[in-house]
Amino acid sequence: MQKLPIGTQSFSILRNENYLYVDKTPQIHKMINNGRVYFLSRPRRFGKSLLVSTLEELFSANKELFKDLYIYDKWDWNKKYPVIKIDFGSMDYENSDELKVSLFDFLDETSEKFEIELKRRNLAQRFGELIKKINKKLKEKVVILIDEYDKPIIDHITNFKIADENRKALNNFYQSLKANDEFLKFIFITGISKFSSTSIFSGLNNPNDITLDKDYTKICGYTHKELEECFKDHIENLANEESLNYKETLGKIEHWYDGYSWDGKTKVYNPFSTLFLFNKREFSNYWFSSGTPTFLMETLKKENNLQPIIEPIVATKNDLDTFKIENIHPTTLLFQTGYLTIKEKSKKYGATEYILDIPNYEVRESLINEIILAYTNLSNGHLKELKNKTYTSILNKDSKKFIEVLENIYHRLSYPLKGDDEKYYHGIFLAALYLLGIDSQGEVTTYSGRADTVFKIKDKTIIKKSNTHQQKIQRQS
Repeated sequence: MQKLPIGTQSFSILRNENYLYVDKTPQIHKMINNGRVYFLSRPRRFGKSLLVSTLEELFSANKELFKDLYIYDKWDWNKKYPVIKIDFGSMDYENSDELKVSLFDFLDETSEKFEIELKRRNLAQRFGELIKKINKKLKEKVVILIDEYDKPIIDHITNFKIADENRKALNNFYQSLKANDEFLKFIFITGISKFSSTSIFSGLNNPNDITLDKDYTKICGYTHKELEECFKDHIENLANEESLNYKETLGKIEHWYDGYSWDGKTKVYNPFSTLFLFNKREFSNYWFSSGTPTFLMETLKKENNLQPIIEPIVATKNDLDTFKIENIHPTTLLFQTGYLTIKEKSKKYGATEYILDIPNYEVRESLINEIILAYTNLSNGHLKELKNKTYTSILNKDSKKFIEVLENIYHRLSYPLKGDDEKYYHGIFLAALYLLGIDSQGEVTTYSGRADTVFKIKDKTIIKKSNTHQQKIQRQS
C-alpha cells in the first residue's frame, strides 16, 4: 500500500519516496498544448501547490519522475527550460515594504541559483532583468510558476490599507511579465481568489482563466473514479474500521467529502479531507477545522445575509469571477474560498446562470456550527442541551417549549442588526434547525399557500407559516 502524501506538496518527494499520486498529467498535457499563460483559482489545501511542483519538474525535464504516468511518452524530454517558481506562502508580507524586501531577496536568491548578476534597483525592472539574462545565458525561454499569488492580499483582507498597498506592489511586480513576454515559454498562476482585472491582472498578459473551464474541472481534487482506482486498499481498511461494507463506505465518503464542482457536472472530492480520512480512519471535519478565515465570518455578519449558507442561490458568472478588496460580495467570497460550489449550470435568456450550494456534509455542518457560535456565543454543551429539548418538544407537539428553544438562541444574538430584517431571522432559524439535527427547507410553496419552513423529524412533518405581524414580532423578541 502506497503512503498517503499528507503535508507533502513536492512532486519529486511523492514520486521518489513511493507516496500515492493521482495522475493529473492528462489535464496538464492538454493545458500546455493549448496555451501558454494560465490562471487557476481553487480553495485552500486543494492541491494547487502540488500542481505547481509537477509543472516545475515537467519543464525541468526530470523524466524518471513521470514514469508510468500519462504524459511520460508524450513529452519532449530533450528540452529543458529554466523555471522561476514564486511561492508567496513562504514570503513576509505584513506590509508592502516587507513584501518588496521579500521579492527583492527572492530575485537575488534566484540570480545566484542561475549564476547571474543583477544590477537594476527597481523591483519590477530587476525581475525583468532576471528573465532576460536567464534567457540569454541558457538560450531557452523561461517558465514562470506563481503559487498563492493572492496570499499577501487575502491574509490582510480585513485591513484595506495593507491589502491595497500589497495589491499595488504585486501589480507593479507583475508588469515585468507583460513587458518580457518574448522571453517567456509558459506562465501558470494559482490562488484562492480572482481580483478584478484592474487591480492585479492588468500587470499580466491576458491569462487564460481556467477556473470554470470544463476541460480542467478535475485538475485538482479526486473524481469518484480516481478515488476507487487509487485508494481501494484504503477504502477497504476504512470499511473494516467503520464496520460497513465497501459500497456503504463509499457512500459515506461521498456524503462527507464529495460535491465540489466548477462546471455543475464533474464532481471532485476534497483531497485534503480525503487523505486525512484514510490516514485517521475516522470521519471528521478535517478541511474546515484546518483554518477557516476569520474574515469570512466577519463578512457574513456585516452583510446580515445568510441565504447563501441556508439554501441554494442563483449567481451569474460575474458574481463568481472577481471581487474587489473594498467591496467583497459574500457569495463571491464563499464560492472562491470553497464554502459554496456549482451545483447546476444553465443558460437563461442567453446568459449563463449558476446554482450554488454548500458542497458536502463536512462543510455544511461545520459552517453552520461556526455561524451559530459566532452569532450567539453558545457553547457546544449548551447546543447539545438545546438539541435534546428541541426533539422532545417537537415529538410531544409542545410548540411552547419549541419556541422557548428558538428564543434562547435569538436572545443570544450579539451582532447589531440592520433594522427589521425578517430574512436575517429566517436564516438564523433555518441554521439553528440544521444545527439541532433537523432537516429543513425554506420558502416552500404548497397547494394551500407558501410555508416559511418545512422540516421533518423522525416520521413527523412540521410546517411553519407566517400569518401576522404579531408572529413576526414574536420571532424577533
